[in-house]
Amino acid sequence: RHAEIKHGRIAMAGFLGFLAQSTPLVAGEHAILPYRGYVPDVTPQEQWANIPLIGKLQILVFVGMLESYGEGAGDESYVHYTKGGMPGYYPPIVGKGGGQIGLNLYKPFDIFPEQDEAQKTRGRQVEINNGRLAMLGLFSLISEATVPGSVPALKDIIPPYDGNVMIPFSGDFSIFS
Repeated sequence: RHAEIKHGRIAMAGFLGFLAQSTPLVAGEHAILPYRGYVPDVTPQEQWANIPLIGKLQILVFVGMLESYGEGAGDESYVHYTKGGMPGYYPPIVGKGGGQIGLNLYKPFDIFPEQDEAQKTRGRQVEINNGRLAMLGLFSLISEATVPGSVPALKDIIPPYDGNVMIPFSGDFSIFS
């Protein structure tokens, strides 16, 4: 269950990221370039391919640090999901890293009221279902970009991409080429 929740969260972020990167606000011209080698008006996959290798590695290391913290760090009260803890729980991270981290990943501003157990249970089930839908949505966007016409509802909406999204470092290096 934990893997499904985690992958659902990644898919939700990926789906929204794909949509955001497809807008002119993100993909269009910028007065200040977001990274060296920025090329305007390209697809999200091409945006990734254009990021320098060191930038991709920074993203990978950052995500790996969050992953390792979520799997084994936290305070003494943290119980890992394989030892009876709650699947999908991410321990509070505020104040960690020498006090440099000022917000938690979950409820960063803590503006919503507390929920009772029934609301939390329903919220977890809704999150799982939304994650499943996001996985389907993200793969439909990737499929349509890779094989135009494979998702009839997205025909002529998603621009084609001739690269391989399953080899994310293919422009930099690859063990498959």
